[in-house]
Amino acid sequence: MPVNVDIMYPQIFEGFLPVCNLYIHMERLLPVCRINDFQIADVLNPKTKRTARFLSGILNFVNFREFRREVYLELQLNYKSAMEKHQQLETANREAAVKLEKLNTVPVEHQAEVKQLTDNIRELEQLLRQDYRRKQTALQEVISQKKSDIAESTRKLNELKVTMATLKEEQEQLKSKIVESPEELKNYKELMKETVKKLKKSKVRFSSVHAR
Repeated sequence: MPVNVDIMYPQIFEGFLPVCNLYIHMERLLPVCRINDFQIADVLNPKTKRTARFLSGILNFVNFREFRREVYLELQLNYKSAMEKHQQLETANREAAVKLEKLNTVPVEHQAEVKQLTDNIRELEQLLRQDYRRKQTALQEVISQKKSDIAESTRKLNELKVTMATLKEEQEQLKSKIVESPEELKNYKELMKETVKKLKKSKVRFSSVHAR
């Protein structure tokens, strides 16, 4: 608190400000991790399951960021290379324009040759610009596709984790309802085997998306 502000009970604010700052920063961070239900109550009265889910989302985001960092750096390097080539072409174009201005002072008998050179330069400039635009468009499409793949992979990962958490809760609920009947126990085991198979299939599909 500023020293020039007269507060009746400053100790109250000193205890509240760290909590408020934590809430503000977490509220900004968690939506990036695809967690949109964070509330002030999660700071003031945290619950074990919700806190574990928040921390899991943050760790997943950090791991995912490191995993995709190489792809991002590669795209950034390609973009930088394209910009450097563009600058080189611009420099060559300016040098050609300077040379062209000098050629305009040549004698009349060389005007036809100068005109042909001018046309060649313009044609080359047009081809270079078309090639640059084509490569730039292709690069933007690759970047957009990568962003779309990242977003889709993150969405499927979160859906898978929510499903696993839900199944775990259902498992706990079912355990309390299971009786000692051999038939009911057998049915319960079959149900859990099917659930595990579905989760494994979802994980394989998720891994194949990341591999691309």
